[in-house]
Amino acid sequence: MGYILRKRNIISQEFQHDLGDFLITVVLPISILGSANEVYDPSISMNLVYSGIIASAYYVIAILVLTILSRHLPLSENSRKIFLITGIFANTGFIGMPLLQQLYGNEGMLYSVIYNLAYQLFFFSFGVKTVSGKKDNLVKSVLLDPGTIASIVAIVIFCSPFRFPAPVSNSLDLVGGMIVPLSMIIIGCKLSQIRLKELILDWKPWLVSLFRLMVFPITMLLIMRILGVGKTLADSMVVMTGLPAGALNVILAEKYHCEEEFAAKAVSLSTFLMIISLPLLMAFLEMV
Repeated sequence: MGYILRKRNIISQEFQHDLGDFLITVVLPISILGSANEVYDPSISMNLVYSGIIASAYYVIAILVLTILSRHLPLSENSRKIFLITGIFANTGFIGMPLLQQLYGNEGMLYSVIYNLAYQLFFFSFGVKTVSGKKDNLVKSVLLDPGTIASIVAIVIFCSPFRFPAPVSNSLDLVGGMIVPLSMIIIGCKLSQIRLKELILDWKPWLVSLFRLMVFPITMLLIMRILGVGKTLADSMVVMTGLPAGALNVILAEKYHCEEEFAAKAVSLSTFLMIISLPLLMAFLEMV
C-alpha cells in the first residue's frame, strides 16, 4: 500500500516524513509501554539480562570484524566510515521492534527494547565518533529519546508488581497496534524511491547488505544454538541482527557531509533485499 500510494503521490514526501516522526515519537513509545503489561515471569526477567549481554557482544564483535575488514578494502577514508556504521547499525527501532512484536508478542517486544538500548549506546558513542571524529553528548542523546524513556519505564513496570488498569492497557494496545501497519506503509514509501539501476553497479552497498542480512544473523543463529539459548530469545536476537541498515546512518552522514550517497544506497538496497532475506531467515530459524 505504501509503495503504491507514494508512487501515485497520494502520500507526499512531507507526509511520509511526518508519518515516520509520528511512529517514532508517539506510537513506538506507547507500544513499548503496552508490552510492560505482560504477566511477570522470572525467566523472562533473566532473559532481559541475557538479551542485553548478547546485543552488547554483537556490537563489540561487529565493530572489531568490520574495522579490521575495512582496512583491507579499497575504500576512501569517508567511505570506510560509512561502511562501518551501515554495516554495524541496523534499523532496530523502526523495523525491528514492530517485527518482534508481530512475531513474538510482548515478550519479543521486551527483548527488542533491550537490544535497542544497546544500539542507542553504541550508535551515539562509536557511530557518531566514527563519522564526525568527535564525541556526541551520549547521555543527552540517549536519555532524551522518547523510545529510551519508554523502554526504561517499561522495564521498571515489568519487574514491579504494578500493572496498568484495563482501560489504560486497552488504550495502549489500540494505539500501539498501529506500529506494524504504519511501519510497513512507511517502508513501502521508502522502497518506491529506490532506483535499482543506481545500486546494481556499486559493490559497496552489496557488501554492507551481505553482512547485515546474511553474515551477522547466520553467525548469531549458530552461536545461539550452540549455547542452547531459549528459542524465543535466540530467534529474537537473530531477527534483530538480520535487519537492514538503519535510516539514522543516512541522517548522520548528511549531518557531517560524509558520503551521503553511499549511506543512502546502503540503507535503500539492504531494505529492498530484506523482502527476500527476512522470509528466508525465518525459514532457516525453523530448520536449524
